[in-house]
Amino acid sequence: MSYGNDYSNKPFERASKTSHTNIINDTTVQSFLSKCKIPPYHEEIDDKDIELLMLEEPTKNPIKNIITIDGGYTNVFVKEDFPSSTIAFFQFGALFFKHQDLLDLKEKPFIDPEDFSKLQNIQRIKLVVPTKGIALDGEIDFVSSVRRTIYEFFISQPERNGFMDALKWLIFEEYSSSDNSKIWHLATCPHCSIGVDIQRKNVQNDYTITCPHCGGKIYLTDILRLHEVIDNELGAGGILGYLTTAVEQIIIVYLIKQMLNIRPSLLSQTLFVKDGPLAFFGQTANLHKPMRKLMTFLNQNHSIYLVGLEKSGSFVEHAVQASKKMLPKQMLLLGNSYIYKYIIPGNGRDSEPYAISSYYGHKVIFKSEHNNVYVATIPNVQAMVEPQISDYININEILYNITALKCDLYYNSLVPVVMANKLVSLADHPSSDLLKTFAQEKIIQ
Repeated sequence: MSYGNDYSNKPFERASKTSHTNIINDTTVQSFLSKCKIPPYHEEIDDKDIELLMLEEPTKNPIKNIITIDGGYTNVFVKEDFPSSTIAFFQFGALFFKHQDLLDLKEKPFIDPEDFSKLQNIQRIKLVVPTKGIALDGEIDFVSSVRRTIYEFFISQPERNGFMDALKWLIFEEYSSSDNSKIWHLATCPHCSIGVDIQRKNVQNDYTITCPHCGGKIYLTDILRLHEVIDNELGAGGILGYLTTAVEQIIIVYLIKQMLNIRPSLLSQTLFVKDGPLAFFGQTANLHKPMRKLMTFLNQNHSIYLVGLEKSGSFVEHAVQASKKMLPKQMLLLGNSYIYKYIIPGNGRDSEPYAISSYYGHKVIFKSEHNNVYVATIPNVQAMVEPQISDYININEILYNITALKCDLYYNSLVPVVMANKLVSLADHPSSDLLKTFAQEKIIQ
């Protein structure tokens, strides 16, 4: 790394303009590059590798309600001088509208603002998390400050104990069992770093547990294991994406729980649309296991229509290429042999389904009757190396309704996803700048 001039008027040390020759002429580097390969373009896709299936449209559409879940965040400086301090503002939303309202809107030559407002019934949920150089009153360090922040968010949103109770309901499978001996294994206690088996009966009324090894207080939200990637000096910038994805899916769990408690028949009439794949990433990945169990239970005892839709990434880039070989209403189920040959570099493992440690669904590329192309994740009961159409829960009904939700505003977009993003996303300008000023004014320095 070159020398800078932050503390003097001396010049920067500039990088050498000839050192690249040492890399180019190195035989080890040349040998390594010769072993690398990249996925092929669509012209190179072998037709025998593409097994296309036609969408079977349901005789009667079961979906009457659409709920779209999305979230966004922006990380801003509260103090830019060394040592710097940053804080992240999150906003999540669950957008609800009736399927018929959207269909009625399409039939009208002009859109009445009152009609459009029916599609904007959204509940916004806010979260603020310190990400560097900020501590809460009464906490011993930065790590404990972030842990308490997430804990207090879960016990306060969207109602008292709402998300926290949904998390407990999920991991201890309370939807199907009242067994108090159910256990969730926490890999590391945030205080002593020793693994802890958390029994349902030992979770106190305030959703805390006492570590049997060190006596420290464990929040139930510590099962997200975010404390493992938070550092008192380096901060918590690395948890923001993991936390966003986890909260989005806890919102889904909360809504499912509410429906089962109030009116279970709503589940068989509601399509949940999540922005992004159905998976938990990083430290939160283990939550995919109880999520798949919940999907299995709902599929066997009620109904569940849930889909995750991707807007960017390797699978979306490939879908654009592969769709040139697809007809409208065709779908391409994605298994190991196809994924590792055409999308993800590598060979994978023959006995291990793609992303088995994080996903609770299988991916599919779908080309609608309007020639829009979507990469969707649909829940599965069991992860398969080469999934068949029967391994996707309610795939035909879900893709049929995705077709009806098309939006011409953006490329391959859907009305609920576009609207949810517009209503909760935080732009770099002016949102980020205004939130930075707001935080600087409110935080005591």
